[in-house]
Amino acid sequence: MGGINQSLFLIGALFIGQGAIPGQGSAAVVLLAVGLLLSWAATPGWTELILMYPNRVGGIAATCAEAFRPYSPVLANLTGVCYWWGWVPTCGLTATLASTALINWCLPAMPDYAPKVLASGIVILFAAVNLCGVKWVMRLAMPVATAAAALAFCSAILPITSGSVDWQQAFSFHLTVPFPGWFGQVTSVMAGLYLIGFAAPAFEQATSHVGETIDPNRNVPRAVFASAGLASLYFIILPIIWLGTLGPEELGKDLANVLGPTFAPLFGASAKAAAVWFMIFNMLHGCLAPLAGAARTLAQLAEDGLLPESLAKRSKTDAPWVATVSTGLMAIVFLWIGNPIWMIAAANLTYLIGISLPSVAVWLLRRNEPTLERPYRAPRGTIWLGLLAAGAWGLTAVLGFEQFGLTTVLIGITFAYSGAALYAWRKFMDRRKAGLPGIARTLHLKLTGAMLLVLVLDAGGYLIAVGSVPTGNSALITILQDIFVVVALLTIAVGLILPGMIAHSAVEVSKAANLLVAGTLKDFTKAMQALAAGDLDGAHAEFDTVPVKVYSRDEVGDMAVNFNRLQVEVGRAAEGLAGAREGLHQSRQSLTGTNKQLTEELAGRLRAELELQTSVRDKVALLKEVHHRVKNNLQIIYSLLRLETGRCVNLEAKAALQDMQGRIRSMSLLHELLYRSGTFAKVDLGDYLNKLATESFRSLVDSSSRVTLHLDVCAVDTAMDQAISCGLFMNELLSNCLKHAFPNDRPGEVRITLQKGKNPHEFQIGVSDNGIGLPADFDEKRGHSLGHQLVSDLALQLGGAMVIETGPGAAFSLIFSVETSHLPIEN
Repeated sequence: MGGINQSLFLIGALFIGQGAIPGQGSAAVVLLAVGLLLSWAATPGWTELILMYPNRVGGIAATCAEAFRPYSPVLANLTGVCYWWGWVPTCGLTATLASTALINWCLPAMPDYAPKVLASGIVILFAAVNLCGVKWVMRLAMPVATAAAALAFCSAILPITSGSVDWQQAFSFHLTVPFPGWFGQVTSVMAGLYLIGFAAPAFEQATSHVGETIDPNRNVPRAVFASAGLASLYFIILPIIWLGTLGPEELGKDLANVLGPTFAPLFGASAKAAAVWFMIFNMLHGCLAPLAGAARTLAQLAEDGLLPESLAKRSKTDAPWVATVSTGLMAIVFLWIGNPIWMIAAANLTYLIGISLPSVAVWLLRRNEPTLERPYRAPRGTIWLGLLAAGAWGLTAVLGFEQFGLTTVLIGITFAYSGAALYAWRKFMDRRKAGLPGIARTLHLKLTGAMLLVLVLDAGGYLIAVGSVPTGNSALITILQDIFVVVALLTIAVGLILPGMIAHSAVEVSKAANLLVAGTLKDFTKAMQALAAGDLDGAHAEFDTVPVKVYSRDEVGDMAVNFNRLQVEVGRAAEGLAGAREGLHQSRQSLTGTNKQLTEELAGRLRAELELQTSVRDKVALLKEVHHRVKNNLQIIYSLLRLETGRCVNLEAKAALQDMQGRIRSMSLLHELLYRSGTFAKVDLGDYLNKLATESFRSLVDSSSRVTLHLDVCAVDTAMDQAISCGLFMNELLSNCLKHAFPNDRPGEVRITLQKGKNPHEFQIGVSDNGIGLPADFDEKRGHSLGHQLVSDLALQLGGAMVIETGPGAAFSLIFSVETSHLPIEN
């Protein structure tokens, strides 16, 4: 019964017309039937939609907040708020009709304002019942609906059984047109069908309490089908029987005063009272329904973050008390204004928006989310029927809305935009709570403001155009009005829906990008830095793919698709990083084992050398000193080898082994030269470097090489351990020079010098070449290779400073202080 009783108001409005529109005459009966068929066409899709989200309350419009979430919150807000505006005037209007019928029957001498006072009391009473909880609403609604339906059946059956129906008159229809011609007929029909959009409440009110219904999957479809059957009685059977019994002129009057003859066969002298109570019961239910259903729509949207937070407040009885009180107060304001036909027409525009968009939502979900669970699935083809019904309602708005005048159109557009204003206020408050500026410069704000300006300019142009048309040319005026309505409706689409969808898509991509940058990519960067520092355990990045759902088929949609592809590639990179980390772990373990083996071999050779030296009896004491110093230097070398091991995590094991073997050969050569020279405590550094450079050059350069070695060294006595370090320093630089300075058999020369410095105990070792020079990216502090790090460490060990020069060729020099020994030189 929630919206079926709207037919009683529509009959009076359509037969003789009210306010700005002419009546459609007896053709109103046909229009009522067509309007009901449009509602039938949309019903299967509505039922599928509401059962997909069974925890929602407030009917199909509130359900759209979930369905439109991937597309635009503004679209969901528009649907819900427009639905609410469509119901608010009905609440006050039905209360006024009920109070008027009651006062005219019982207290006809009451002043003119008495019906409004009583109507206000009815709204307040029903609002109080709603605040007590939905159970109390049903306890009141059930007897009222039962009485109204029973009297409706009596009004239909009794005239048939008594034979008082003139069937020829019942099926004789005449259309009243505002001006002659086919365009006048179309305009009149569309104006009538526009108001009959109010036939839809006969069905959708059965869906307003899905979240409060026991077993909605079973009970809601039954409620919808029951509403369809009862709506057929009110919108088709009753108008035909009343037309055949009373005639078209009587149906244009107050129905409470003319329906008595339909009840007379049963009620006799009480037929008048039956007709009055028939109207009262129907109107009372029409007043109760908006307070129970439309108010819950506002509360649901507020809970979804689409309306001010205060509208979501609930009482201890789980009643949305702020939304209910707001609905009741607005209904009282409208009834005191008088609920003129232009206000009803403006509210009907928003209501048509509220019931057309759910059909669009069902179609979008079928297309983009076919795998979602659907407890009820609309039969094949009915989704398209719902879209056709939505298109028909839109066509009636374009061709019929203009008859109600410019004021009505502007008020309807204002009602539609009010939801966007409330949504903007909610976002403003949310941003303030988050510590952000209240107003954000968004694309949606800019486009909506521009379209509002277009609407204002269009209204001004409409007034100028209509004022310039001769009074008698009503057809031209109607065409201009239709154009204005089209532009007004386009401002809703282009000023609210389209910018909202674009802004929502862009925001979704922006959120996902921010999450990617602040989360995954940040972790990825830290992991790469840890990998570069050799911290394999820290080289780990968490990655969670959050696909962006954008269904707009344009550049924004392409941007979302490409962003999702980017996330996939980042995920693959994270997987590759994990694989590389595991591979490096294995390489490190392999290199550790290899280095351990090399260290053991080196330690064995050193022990053999020490045993050989200790076999010489006359040098036991001296060899102990030598052993001590050699042991210290070997610890240095061992530390250098451990350092090299840590820096070789990215090298293959074979290359590391070859490099290590070369360094062992260099150390063996150093020791062999020292041993052959018979010098253990003190060494002639110049002679030692001369021999070492000559033998090392022979081992590193083949006979066909065109590189020559020049030696310029002076004689100086130094301690053995310092000689070893100087030899390592010079030998490493000579080896690097021969490897890198003369590529492709390029001819050249290498010069090694040992010269005295400025101070008495200060000397300088130099290694220079005339080769290709150092690379452009060479860093003196970090070097370019492991060898550079070694000579840097030797320079620090010798207590000197290394100087590097380049261009042409490269030159390395070390200034250090000579250590002398007081031990005698033994042969």
